[in-house]
Amino acid sequence: MNKVAVITGGVRRLGRHISYYFASKGYDLAVIYNSSNKSELEKTSDHISLLNTKFKFYKCNLENVSSVKKTIEKIGKDFGKIDVLVNNAGIINRIKLEDLTEKLFNKTININLRAPLFVSQSAVRYLKKSKSPVIINIASLGGLQNWSRFIPYSVSKTALIKLTYLLARSLAPKIRVNAIAPGTIIIEGEEAGTPSKIDVSKIPLKKYGSPGDIISAVDFIVNCDYLTGHVIPIDGGRLINN
Repeated sequence: MNKVAVITGGVRRLGRHISYYFASKGYDLAVIYNSSNKSELEKTSDHISLLNTKFKFYKCNLENVSSVKKTIEKIGKDFGKIDVLVNNAGIINRIKLEDLTEKLFNKTININLRAPLFVSQSAVRYLKKSKSPVIINIASLGGLQNWSRFIPYSVSKTALIKLTYLLARSLAPKIRVNAIAPGTIIIEGEEAGTPSKIDVSKIPLKKYGSPGDIISAVDFIVNCDYLTGHVIPIDGGRLINN
């Protein structure tokens, strides 16, 4: 039986590249999405199909806990187990403090924090059926630094990092839990989805990151059986300039 990876937000941008990675490694895929359009679904589907692995898309509003639980239950029934869960789905908005609304704050917390919590909680019973289960949370450098123009986002990612630590302690020794904190990652053809780029001169390695840099961290986490409860910044050294 093939290993099974579940990726939230796995149809576009970074999530799409994570889906491609697991498909290339022979994993069966359960890809959760919500707002991705038909062309995005077809693009991701066409690429994964070339890799000859079983996959299925699941539409789910991650703000709705009931829908989250039903979706994970459906995935469990379809695939029988979960070997890797990647909590990738997230939203980001650049906004001044005086313009911040309750609606935007709540939506950001719901998707960036509550969803990973309840997706993970619902997936535990299926992760325990794996020989080496792993949860990977896609956090952000904004959870480690003070991004004052991204208050909802930064707060949610800081909390996601804390959640990573708490899940790692709660689920050890059976399930490993780690996080990746990307800095500025440029996705070719989707540059408009990166809302704010720091001046590259302020990054010690003097360059922006690529999806491949994140995939390298994903690969390391999946294959390092003695790693849990850690957050790996993939930021070109930007954090040391904080």
